[in-house]
Amino acid sequence: MFLTASNMAHYLLARGTIPPAVVVDGDFMVVEAGRRNRNYKIIRRDGSGLFVKQIKEVEPMAISTMQREAVCYRMAQKEGYEALANLMPGFVEHDAARHCLTIRLLPGGENLTEFHARKKSFPAEVGHLVGAALGSYHQTLRGKTLQTEDLKNFPRMTPWILSFHQNSMQAGNTLSGGVQQLGSIIRQYPDLQQNLARLAQGWRHDSIIHGDMKWDNCVVYPGDNGELTFRIIDWELVDYGDASWDIGAILQAYLTSWIYSMPLYQEFNPSSFVDKALYPLEGMYPSIHAFWRSYVQTAGIDQAQAYPYLMRCIEYGAARMVQTAFESLYYSPVMTNHAAILLQVSQNILRNPRQAASALYGFAGELAS
Repeated sequence: MFLTASNMAHYLLARGTIPPAVVVDGDFMVVEAGRRNRNYKIIRRDGSGLFVKQIKEVEPMAISTMQREAVCYRMAQKEGYEALANLMPGFVEHDAARHCLTIRLLPGGENLTEFHARKKSFPAEVGHLVGAALGSYHQTLRGKTLQTEDLKNFPRMTPWILSFHQNSMQAGNTLSGGVQQLGSIIRQYPDLQQNLARLAQGWRHDSIIHGDMKWDNCVVYPGDNGELTFRIIDWELVDYGDASWDIGAILQAYLTSWIYSMPLYQEFNPSSFVDKALYPLEGMYPSIHAFWRSYVQTAGIDQAQAYPYLMRCIEYGAARMVQTAFESLYYSPVMTNHAAILLQVSQNILRNPRQAASALYGFAGELAS
């Protein structure tokens, strides 16, 4: 049974997820919010509601990622995982037979892509909020010995982008023209390949990680006291892996926002497009630094280790930027200017992460520690 807006009420009533009075009184509106899944928002008059997601196609990968997300939600309900639960929307149920997951709707929520676009800025308070939330979560789970029943649900995989240059040729024509060009360019730069391989070899298994951190999966909404509250959604790629992957992904998200705000559609002149960026990089520094400072503090990272760990996160963030370029080209027949800049910046960071910390992220020594 595939869910639709028209049969959603019958499904939720049959599952006992909502009482009949909600439907009878008309206190029930279904809004389609599909992306790669069948997503639906069930909204009530007071702003509360549910978010229901179901896989689009019954195929092994989709089933597997849905199961991983459901396992993560269930694990977060256990004692000792409160910091993880505090990052996630409220769990309602997982319908394994229909491959559906139901969670609480975040009233008034907007992802950080939407938030930054609406504000036309990157407020430091949001950077601090994200850093503190991730720091608390990693402080609790970094190095935590998971129970065998929990650990078995995670594949403990190294990110696929770290070996993309080795595998992209095998995929052949199944990839878009833009992705094929991306792979071809990467294979032209041995140092980039070596750096990706080095990061793959240095991968650690030290925490539960989200695995797909980006602005689209970070949601803010007004809490009960009116202050912004932060949650992370779409835990389909959750795994037991390297915590620096999630932190690096946030760092590169700032650079990606900067790059995509450059008007590269009509010209490709490096001397001019940086000055025309809608979001100047310097304007993001307060948010970037607030994010890092709050993360270091709440994660309990020793001051002597803060700068080396920043370098590690910046490098993994550069690798995540290559994946961002891949994702942007998934349906593109050709390489785009923005993807080319993402790849170039990634390569430059991996060649000299210390310089990138200063020139791109604005970290002076006292800020990095």
